[in-house]
Amino acid sequence: MDTQNTRLKILLQRLHSNTASREEVDELRSLINSDGVDEQLKKIWNQVPEQDPFFSEEKSAQILAGILQHEPVVVMMSKKRRPAMIMAAAAVLALLFAGVWLYFNTSDSAKSGTKNIVKTEHKQTIMPGSDKAILTLSDGTVIVLDSTSNGTLALQGNSKVIKLNDQVVYNNQAGTAIETTYNTLSTPRGGQYMLTLEDGTKVWLNAASSIKYPSAFNAGERTVELTGEAYFEVAKDMGRPFAVKVNGMAVNVLGTHFNVMAYENEEATAITLLEGAVNVTKDKDKVSLRPGQQALLKTGAALKVINNVNLEETVAWKNGYFQLDHTRLAVLMRQVERWYNVDVVYEGKIPNRQFGGKISRKSDIKDVIKILEVSKVYSRTEGDKIIILDK
Repeated sequence: MDTQNTRLKILLQRLHSNTASREEVDELRSLINSDGVDEQLKKIWNQVPEQDPFFSEEKSAQILAGILQHEPVVVMMSKKRRPAMIMAAAAVLALLFAGVWLYFNTSDSAKSGTKNIVKTEHKQTIMPGSDKAILTLSDGTVIVLDSTSNGTLALQGNSKVIKLNDQVVYNNQAGTAIETTYNTLSTPRGGQYMLTLEDGTKVWLNAASSIKYPSAFNAGERTVELTGEAYFEVAKDMGRPFAVKVNGMAVNVLGTHFNVMAYENEEATAITLLEGAVNVTKDKDKVSLRPGQQALLKTGAALKVINNVNLEETVAWKNGYFQLDHTRLAVLMRQVERWYNVDVVYEGKIPNRQFGGKISRKSDIKDVIKILEVSKVYSRTEGDKIIILDK
């Protein structure tokens, strides 16, 4: 093991200083993929000189996180480097890690070392969320979808309610509704689900969310009510506008793609447009959005428009990721609470950290905790509770 550690140290230092050969990169990859090296890698990486000009502390933590997770990582290089140097570094790193990136930004005691830190082992297995939801029909019938077989669930007027491959689909071949009956699809913490309305509109419902909608729309309008978060791909119908009612706001469209995030414990309600056009109304305030814009409403503030929104971050949850862009720890942990069905408690003040990158929503909670530890945020688990330590 001592010989292996020595070799790892040499190879990591060469990678860190951008002097590793192709053969050395292949050798490093092989050593990293061997068993039982994670803790050793931490120790070795911490010995790399901080004054090394090639990688900052932030970028070093980024690479280390990828190594420890065995996740692909791409390092974002400074624009001040010579183009040839950037290409060389990218080529070397791509041999090891390609496709997903992580970085960490610390602004307080994270830079002061890890003295007197005691880490409690996380013995509990906390699994990520999955496709699960409850469908409540207009007559009060409750259907637990994740334990129900595919097939017809109910007949409501002209509409047939079908479960098909972990989604609910409404099929109405007779046109508009004879009578308006409302159903509700709800996801718990740790759940997500897809819904296709009778007009062909597709809805992806995030964890801890619900949507109330008619089994068939009438001739004049298409209106649904949302709590939590959902992504909509609205079927075009020029004669019937589509409206989402959420937190006292109305989102009006004809046919478009947009995301609505309206959790009660978040700081703001956000409607983000990806395609088409959207009008957002709150009392006397009204804004129109173009693709790439976001309507943002904070408590006690006026409705405002944000330009050049990170659309990939906005819909990452739908695509199976936590996408972070200078995301504060508290915001990240609220996402963790909803997806892993846990409670997050802070032993002291909330550490002042920001995170960036992608984390698969299929990851075990221990992978997320490992990422926090790289940024010197330590925790322990008690049942379904994660306690962030005051260290």
